[in-house]
Amino acid sequence: MVRVLAFSDIHNDWTTLRSLLKEKADCYVCAGDLTYNEKGIKEAYELMKPHLDRIYIVPGNNETPETIAALFPKHVHSRVLECEGLRIGGIGGTKTTPWHTAFDWTEDYAYKILERLGETDIFISHCPPSGTTLAKTADGRDVGSEAVRWYIDTYQPEYAVVAHVHERAGVVEKIGKTTAINAGRKGKLIILENEELL
Repeated sequence: MVRVLAFSDIHNDWTTLRSLLKEKADCYVCAGDLTYNEKGIKEAYELMKPHLDRIYIVPGNNETPETIAALFPKHVHSRVLECEGLRIGGIGGTKTTPWHTAFDWTEDYAYKILERLGETDIFISHCPPSGTTLAKTADGRDVGSEAVRWYIDTYQPEYAVVAHVHERAGVVEKIGKTTAINAGRKGKLIILENEELL
């Protein structure tokens, strides 16, 4: 049995982050945006430091790949690592926003990253896949990525952990064989042996 605790969009809520890290897990999966800007990243790092060997993370749109890579050895933006025999990989950031945040990208960039990524068991993307409930904002706009949707449709990882759209925190949606989750700051515990989502 492998316990995976997924979460995202902490945005400087250190009380919540402390609570999440008290949950017993073999792997902690963070889909980005620990902070509103990179000023808070060192504080997040200090809280997460005791668990660094089990934290698999991608940057959100408010963090850069360079900053996350410098602090978190098991960052998985554009690469795949193993945890308890599970392949975990992903892409950080999000497609271009009107706010020009720290890590916006074009769909072309995302396709290049994801075409090289290959198969994963748990796929992490800060940006949700287009054409899903996970990508719909409160006013009905789809802010999801076509490249992320292509990846999930093509490779069908067992789980996809996505983030970014705060109002979709807690939403779970099936995309073919993939269970896609916006874990949000409350987090979701995934138990893989029984393929249960609690």
